[in-house]
Amino acid sequence: MRKALAALDDEQRAVLLEVADFGTAVFSSGLFVAILKSVVDLFV
Repeated sequence: MRKALAALDDEQRAVLLEVADFGTAVFSSGLFVAILKSVVDLFV
């Protein structure tokens, strides 16, 4: 993986990091919603 990242130029690396950040944000928000729904379902 490090060899693949080392082969990318700065622009490609920046785009890859942006996509990874977006994926992390989507996953985190989905996880938060699922946990919140579970907690609400416990009390309702």
